[in-house]
Amino acid sequence: MSKIKVLLVEDDPVWNEYISETVNREPDLFLVGTARTKVNAIRIVSMLDIDVVLLDVVLDGKKADGLDAALEIVCMSKAKVIMLTVLDQAEIVSEAFGNGAFNYIVKTALEDIPEAIRAAHSGLSSIHASAAGVLRSEFVRMKQQEMRQNLTRTEVEILRFIHNGHTRSAIGEHLHITESTAKKHVNRVIRKLKVHTGREAAKKAKLKGIL
Repeated sequence: MSKIKVLLVEDDPVWNEYISETVNREPDLFLVGTARTKVNAIRIVSMLDIDVVLLDVVLDGKKADGLDAALEIVCMSKAKVIMLTVLDQAEIVSEAFGNGAFNYIVKTALEDIPEAIRAAHSGLSSIHASAAGVLRSEFVRMKQQEMRQNLTRTEVEILRFIHNGHTRSAIGEHLHITESTAKKHVNRVIRKLKVHTGREAAKKAKLKGIL
């Protein structure tokens, strides 16, 4: 059985040594070489048949270099890219996956890197725990934003009134509209939030961080 060919792209000499040792200890993995810049990484991938690239997010002090390199490598080869980083910021994790990265691992989780390499080579999209939590939070934030954008300012205000226990008649008085108009607003909110009652709508809005 042939070994999985790995390229490490890491500009920090200490991490370069740690990660190289971690890969070299595995009998089924073969570290083809290392690179410290985006340019060298692209050159090596274009010349050699690489299976998996371990790619630092920040190269030469530039956060964009690693992310840009991931996109170029994915576009030009069959290599699977695993991002390595000490950063777990939501926008970086999201951009990394958006640029085609197969996985995203913090460098302190060295012991998980070999298995991540094997999974990527096998085409198994298993997101490491260091990225999963960040992605979940970002997904929740995006869904909250989407829901908030789907509601008008008046509808959010009505949800707040309902949450505080106001009747439709009271809501109408507060907003200087008729009870009938208030009822229409409430029904519209119920439909938008896909619930059955105004109280359910207010509860859902509270849980989703809208109120």
